[in-house]
Amino acid sequence: MPPAFEKGAETIDPAALRAWLLSRMPASDELEVGDLLRPGAGESSDTQLFEARWREAGQERALSGVLRCAPRRPGPFPSYDLAMQFEIMRTLGERTAVPVPEVIWLEEDPAVLGAPFLIMRQVEGDAPIDFPSYQGQGMYRDASPELRAHMWCGTVEAVAELHAQDWRGLGVNRVPGARAGDDPARQQLDTWRGYLAWVSEEPGEHLAVFHEALAWLEARHVPSVRLSLCWGDAKLGNVLYRPGSRDVGAILDWEMATIGDPEMDIASLHLSDLRAQDGAESVALEGTPSADELVRMYEKTSGHSFRDFHYALVFATFWRGAVQVKVMSQLRARGADIPDALFVDNFPVRTLCRLLRLPQPG
Repeated sequence: MPPAFEKGAETIDPAALRAWLLSRMPASDELEVGDLLRPGAGESSDTQLFEARWREAGQERALSGVLRCAPRRPGPFPSYDLAMQFEIMRTLGERTAVPVPEVIWLEEDPAVLGAPFLIMRQVEGDAPIDFPSYQGQGMYRDASPELRAHMWCGTVEAVAELHAQDWRGLGVNRVPGARAGDDPARQQLDTWRGYLAWVSEEPGEHLAVFHEALAWLEARHVPSVRLSLCWGDAKLGNVLYRPGSRDVGAILDWEMATIGDPEMDIASLHLSDLRAQDGAESVALEGTPSADELVRMYEKTSGHSFRDFHYALVFATFWRGAVQVKVMSQLRARGADIPDALFVDNFPVRTLCRLLRLPQPG
């Protein structure tokens, strides 16, 4: 077994998967499904890799598949729309040049494997890991400065291509902001206001800075004059880079996609990298763009000027910090040893305090 992989954390019976695949491929014969392997860890969904082989019309067939299941236990989000992710990847893959995995099947009946799931083809490539930080070790640190810059350029180009799409014409009707009755100009702010209210059901002083940040965002919100289909969870760790060239192979994880201000995706990319630098206790590796360089890169690629990067960065820090609080709370509830101090003194809290000119924790 490759060292970066482990058997699936959630028990999935390969025989059950095999039986389901047979129902989708009735002409197949001698179908074999290997062990399911999980690439790294995640809190919001369970993604596992598998190999399937069979014969069809006398020919040998094979599938290197990815099984992505909805969470089986409470996750960091109050709801989880796997069908939306399937719709986005299928639509983008069929109708645009945005690099996404090829989705094959969607199963919404949880009785089959214990949770709804989708299956897509594996994309060859590596993703910079979050833990331990890619700024400290792994494929990103091992790359040359030129390759790192190439990865960032390719990522920005892919995001700009996404933002250039006519989301109304694409018909991605399940995406928040595109549904009947939604206000796309306020969708992102409305979503995260509701999220903080959900997180705040668990009382604690550690949430005070997030309420201050929300008030700051509300007071300064100006509806965007440019709306687009946004990736949502924009970060290098959600991109597969092809071996050797480090071209963008696929953009992953569409669970937070929304219609909204495209500047938020670029701020999310930068904030995520600042977190990676903090995790590695280092400055950015050569080839990593600064905030100004990243903005200029996006403006040149997209042909659109940024309106307010500071606002977008506060927003990205606010929502990523709120999600981190929820994840830590859930991990603690499952027995993880997470000290109280980590809830009040962590990267997003320190960053929010700096951006909003509030006293630093402690």
